[in-house]
Amino acid sequence: VVAQQPTRRPAPARNRAISNIVREIDARNIEATIRKLVSFGTRSTLSEQNDPKRGIGAARDWLYSEFLKAAEASHGRMRVEKQTFEQQKAARVPQPTMLTNIVATLKGSQPEATDRIYVVSGHYDSMCSSPTDAKCDAPGANDDASGTAAVLEMARVMAKYEFDATIVFMAVAGEEQGLLGSTHFAEEAKKKNWNVDAMFTNDIVGNTLG
Repeated sequence: VVAQQPTRRPAPARNRAISNIVREIDARNIEATIRKLVSFGTRSTLSEQNDPKRGIGAARDWLYSEFLKAAEASHGRMRVEKQTFEQQKAARVPQPTMLTNIVATLKGSQPEATDRIYVVSGHYDSMCSSPTDAKCDAPGANDDASGTAAVLEMARVMAKYEFDATIVFMAVAGEEQGLLGSTHFAEEAKKKNWNVDAMFTNDIVGNTLG
């Protein structure tokens, strides 16, 4: 009996666009975003919304401006919006509070696929040991400035590319109060009968243990 060598299949060709996207992701941008989000002192969902330097409102407005900058490379294909809603009193929300998701939608270019949606998100709120402490310092570098920074960097790089389907890059609030921001987004998607094909959430992607 003569042993036959197994037939090796050729490796699939690399997708050049994907290789370019991965190459353009810059760890320095991600670190700079994390440091900026940490600089707001706290991003507690219950913290100050109108202080330009400290609290969830300062983080919200800065992220909105950065997603708008990223959208400039899309030639009008990326739309950025503040998805704001009033969260009623709940277990971790002592009084009605306005919450805001930052949603950047990169519209798909293929007519047959543009209604198919992929969502990538991170939560930009943070907390101390108590989820209802609105005053303490809660820098949240890992949890979850890291995930938010990754989403922003993906939006920055990918905005200049065209994709068949639609991609939503999202920074959500209220995660530490019980997934409030993401739940609101999901409810809105259901009302609008969106075809959400897949979703990736990035939470503590900067942990030293991987």
